[in-house]
Amino acid sequence: MTLGPLLFAVEFPLLALSTLFVGLRFFCRHFIVRSVGLDDWLMLVALVNVWQIGVINVYQVKYGSGTHMKDLPFTPAFFIKTLKVWYVYQLEYLITLFFVKISILAFYRRLSPERRYQTAIKVVAAAVTIYTIAMVLVNAFECPKDPTLAWAPTFPKGCNNLVPVYYAQAAFNIFSDVVILVLPLPSLMKLQVSSRKRMGLIVVFGIGSVAVIASIVRINALYIFQHSKDIPYDGIFILLWSQVEINVAIISASAPGILPLVNYITGGSTIGKSKGYSYPVSPGNQSRRIALQSFGGTSRKEGATANVTCGRALNESEENIVTKSGIIRTTDVRIETVPNGRSEESLRDLELGHER
Repeated sequence: MTLGPLLFAVEFPLLALSTLFVGLRFFCRHFIVRSVGLDDWLMLVALVNVWQIGVINVYQVKYGSGTHMKDLPFTPAFFIKTLKVWYVYQLEYLITLFFVKISILAFYRRLSPERRYQTAIKVVAAAVTIYTIAMVLVNAFECPKDPTLAWAPTFPKGCNNLVPVYYAQAAFNIFSDVVILVLPLPSLMKLQVSSRKRMGLIVVFGIGSVAVIASIVRINALYIFQHSKDIPYDGIFILLWSQVEINVAIISASAPGILPLVNYITGGSTIGKSKGYSYPVSPGNQSRRIALQSFGGTSRKEGATANVTCGRALNESEENIVTKSGIIRTTDVRIETVPNGRSEESLRDLELGHER
């Protein structure tokens, strides 16, 4: 009996969903928002890495994971191959989590320019980076005198006991996941959107809590593995919950990136185009983004653009002027010059359905 099919039944649908969400994310960022950011590329790297973990899992199942010890040949050659794939796996797991978390933090930077918020993001990003580098080195040199002893028939002779390190890694992952989960909530609460849309965004971001739960369950899998009398069989649960943890994180982190497409499909907005630029237009949205033109009427392909916002309601910025031609209503117009045709504020409008 082997649990390999169970692992594959969980991981490959999750990998397919992760790929779908990242693909839709890039579609929205390229065709609707018209700005593919650093966070998108980082998430693409994370996706490539999680697929690599999926391939490694196939070899781990091939070399004993999920199979009872009594059913394995355990020749020296077989044992060496088993240790090699686990050695690569433990490094790839750390690297993949790093790219997922850094991508999420890079996305968070666009939610609010508030200084303390931006500082908090930098601090968390620095902590995740330092932790990842340290843990990769610890795992890569678990056999300090000769790293190849990690897959030698004499293993674990000459190697460090990494069980306490694995628990420390799991604890840090859970702590950092919780911090990253709650970090954007104050900014989301301040967004100028309807209560329904704000709660929708919080729910979308909150899906990441499933990844936190998976991280907690993974600790239990580590405990079972540590005290197991059938290590190959019980070890597969670590692989299973690792896949759940990483893929759910990728999916939840990519969900906000496809909101413009969801709004378009559900009729929340239509796509308007002006000089090659697309923007959402809704009945209640009077913000427009236009390219500045020369007096000759030629649109400038490069350089500045302007965000033009016109108030709809008659207020102190509007007045009626009586002329010979009739009554003319004038409205104060706020113009914000934006270098290179993009502002962080306009990107937030497109990505999160930011209302003004």
